[in-house]
Formats: sequence, structure tokens, C-alpha cells
Amino acid sequence: MVFCMCASILFMLSEISSCTHDDDPLSQISESTFEYGDDIVEVSDGYAFDKTHSSVRWETAYLGSSALLTGRFNDFEMSIDFDQKTPTNSLITGKVTLSTVNTGEPGRDAGCLLGTFGIVDGDAASDEASFQSTKISHDNRGGFDVEGVMSFHNVEAPILGKLNYVGTTFFDEASGVRNAPLNVAGFILEFEFAAKTVFGIQSGNIADNVKVIASGQFKKSI
Repeated sequence: MVFCMCASILFMLSEISSCTHDDDPLSQISESTFEYGDDIVEVSDGYAFDKTHSSVRWETAYLGSSALLTGRFNDFEMSIDFDQKTPTNSLITGKVTLSTVNTGEPGRDAGCLLGTFGIVDGDAASDEASFQSTKISHDNRGGFDVEGVMSFHNVEAPILGKLNYVGTTFFDEASGVRNAPLNVAGFILEFEFAAKTVFGIQSGNIADNVKVIASGQFKKSI
């Protein structure tokens, strides 16, 4: 009996001492930092865009509230000058041909989606959407914050995104990789934009919010 009473008292004291009072100062949580490397990946230094192993995908809520409508573009381009240590020296550009949209349903791609994009026959400018970064900076967690400008549907608007540098891998001749020896670098850029409220898209097929995931691979022969 004495043991049980002592144990109960100790438990109560432990509970009381572990409580946090409203007037107790909260500990400061410092932002985590990441030690960035010094890789440089530049098209101007011999890195070539590898479209075969790259993609530009998008997703939005079908009918604005239903399951995700997803797709990609068959015709697209990307270019990058990337400085891992000093990202303010970096630049990312890309563009897609809207009429090459591919959701896996040809009838939908050639019908309502092309109308949604506002493509005008014979007007090449209306069949293109592009992105160009204006500032790239460390997010101090291993990734990068990206500010840029998107041109779509005859509108230019600022865009905020996240860039993930997958890294650069060297493949020697024994690896079996075609055209080795070479370096292969990978990047993933993600951003969202307001198709209706910012870019003036008039459609009940999609939600206002559209997410873009651009995965780019670049190769440099050694």
C-alpha cells in the first residue's frame, strides 16, 4: 500500500513539473540551415537539354471540385544556367506548345482543353506558354526558391516556385549509358498559377489553381 501511494505521488509530481504554463517563455526555433555544394550546370558550358528523359506535367481539379485532371505536353523546351553556391547567378527558362497537350484521352485533348487554353488558329503566340526565372535563392533546407514570370493566354504574371536540384552523376564508359563518359544533371521545378483569376481562362472544366511540375535532365559529354 505504501509503495502504491508513493508511486502515485511521484507520478503526480512528474505531471505537474512537466506542465507548460501560459506565462512560460517559449523556446526559439531556429531555421535549419543546409550546406550547399558548388556544382555548376550551364548550357553555355556544354550541358545539352535531354528532352527524352524530361517532362512538363500539370494537374488541376476537374470541374473545379472533382478528381484531379492530369496531363503533360509532348512539345516543350528547357534551358538552365545553374550555380548551386550562388543561385542568384542562375537562370531557368522553358516553354510548351499548348496544342500538344496529352491527357491520354485524344477526344478531350483536341476538344475542350484546346478551347480552354484559348488557342487561335494561325496565331503561334496563343499556342505557347513560357516561364523565365527572375531570381533564384537558397531556401536553407537544400532546395531553392524561385521567382519568375509566366506568359500564358496573352497575359504575363509573376510566379513563385520551388526548385529541387537532384544532383549531377558521372557515368563512365563501363556504365553502359549511351554516349558515356558524361555528366547527367537533374532538376525539378514546381509552381502553381491561377488560371482564371490571373490569366483570364474561362472554363468550367478546370479549377482556378493549376499546378505545374517540370522535370529537366541535362547531359554533358566528358
